[in-house]
Amino acid sequence: MENSQSKSINSIRWSELVVFYVVSVMVSAPFRLNLIHLDEIFPLPYGLNIIYRILRGIGPAIGFIVVYYLLNSKVERKLSFWGVNKLYSFLAVIIIPVCLGIAGVSNSEDLNKHYYGFLTGIVLIFYALGEEYGWRGYLQQALEPMKAVYRIFAIALLWYFWHLNFLLPDFTIKTHLVFFLFLLLGSWGLLKISESTFSILFVVAVHLAFNILSDVNVDGSKKIFVLAIAIVLWTILIISLNRRRSEITG
Repeated sequence: MENSQSKSINSIRWSELVVFYVVSVMVSAPFRLNLIHLDEIFPLPYGLNIIYRILRGIGPAIGFIVVYYLLNSKVERKLSFWGVNKLYSFLAVIIIPVCLGIAGVSNSEDLNKHYYGFLTGIVLIFYALGEEYGWRGYLQQALEPMKAVYRIFAIALLWYFWHLNFLLPDFTIKTHLVFFLFLLLGSWGLLKISESTFSILFVVAVHLAFNILSDVNVDGSKKIFVLAIAIVLWTILIISLNRRRSEITG
């Protein structure tokens, strides 16, 4: 049993994984640490400066491109953009910008809060795509030889350090622990979602729940409204997908 587990661990392409992670961190770091201010260099009208936030999450996607298209990785790609059902994946992800548009998001530019809410939702989708192409699209598969509990913990740990929040002075030890627990929960939950849908886009949709809690400027009741509607829809879609799969295999 131990030899089998050892062989499985040894089958992980560690050097390739290191390249992926270094690229992920280095590409995102200048934007995560606010070392580059593109909104000041190339300011955009109509609140579109928010688009630059996408760059904070682009590193893992670039890492994905490097390992699969430059290093020709042999790690199996089990997830696709749409997964097993295009309509379900689209509905899963579009519910967030729609609900944020209804709820409205406050902003410093005095733009219409409903317009800005929808725009925020769209930007969050692209931001999360940048992350999920790396974390679930590559890393989750690359570490598959590990036992599930170790894989989930490893992904959460790498995900935590990638955020670089430990370099921010206003983060307390308690905040770090809570943040890591959220990432641990996310690593487990998004793994389960990916196994049900095989869709990066559906995983992105659920990822947005964490971004809404931490990054969206709306009051608590509106966040609960958005998340409640989204969770109900996601649950219905996943149950329907599993039922269809059971009917086909049964």
